[in-house]
Amino acid sequence: MRLLLVCLLLVAVAGCGPEASAFSRIDLAGNPVLVTAMGDSLLVGVRRDGQPVVPGLIRIGPDGAVSEIPVRPESPYGMLAKWYAIDSDGTQILAVGGERGGAHANVRWSVWTGTQAGLAEKLQGFSTFGGWGAGELAGAAITPAGPLVIGSWQSAKAGLDIAVWMAQGDTWTRQDSAGTVLESNRDTLEFANSATPYKQGVLVAGMQLAGGRQIPAVWQSSNGNTGWTVTQLPDAGQIAVASGIRCWGSVCGVAGSVDGTLALWRLTDGTWKRVPGTPAIPVKDSDKLAAPIDENMTQVLSENGQVKIARADGDKWTVDTVAGPSGTVTSAAKVGGKLYIVAADQLWRE
Repeated sequence: MRLLLVCLLLVAVAGCGPEASAFSRIDLAGNPVLVTAMGDSLLVGVRRDGQPVVPGLIRIGPDGAVSEIPVRPESPYGMLAKWYAIDSDGTQILAVGGERGGAHANVRWSVWTGTQAGLAEKLQGFSTFGGWGAGELAGAAITPAGPLVIGSWQSAKAGLDIAVWMAQGDTWTRQDSAGTVLESNRDTLEFANSATPYKQGVLVAGMQLAGGRQIPAVWQSSNGNTGWTVTQLPDAGQIAVASGIRCWGSVCGVAGSVDGTLALWRLTDGTWKRVPGTPAIPVKDSDKLAAPIDENMTQVLSENGQVKIARADGDKWTVDTVAGPSGTVTSAAKVGGKLYIVAADQLWRE
């Protein structure tokens, strides 16, 4: 009934029908930032500006029940952190937070682990994620070999390397990227944008700068932080980037852009291929797209502040205009057959 009322109220603005999707807003204590699946539940990372503890974590169960997961910061910047990445294997939770501060206004990073019983910051030395060689943190992944944090760090050869941190107890330690495909050199610079668990390891989506081109790429480890390989994504034009990445069993998808328009790639049978017929929706290479929603490569994104959903039915694509949410889509997830979207600091459910 509520969904019907929302549709009726918005019909004059956006319309409801085969070319429009209506969503209902879920009001939460805090502004939603990220959503991710935790088994058959949804995790919602929120921020509560002006409160003593800014980061919050909420679980929405399969029955729609909303519950608070206690969050315990251990540092002043942890109390102010905003979520950059959240991952869960259905039981464990791994999150990356950050807030700018200090004389140079660099991000002060914090890493959090826990379960639905509670999430706690694991206090680290400043040089773990900060200091002269620091880059950024781009992703979090819980793998069978343990949790990994993906980011960047000053390269010994050129620019920044893609960097991996692993946990030893409560202490996070940056691993050496030298001699691996994560290392930049004078010919090729490596950049990471997001990460997701895959089989025994992790996939990292990003781009390479090489030969005057900006090339979308995916780095893959075979087991935890070992056995790294890199694949340049095909049919990538001149300026392209791989942004959001997600997997469903052995099938994975990447959302990004090629020469200013939406591009999607799918991994099946161990091979990456660009998805044909993708709608030519404008996307800047600097836009941080949410990962595809499902293995059919359903994509949620914004065009001029209007939220749209691109769906494929075989080789045929449709683009639905969403009734309800507006603004930039920052996160999206599908849990229990329900699609959730975070846009303009609000959470919506189809």
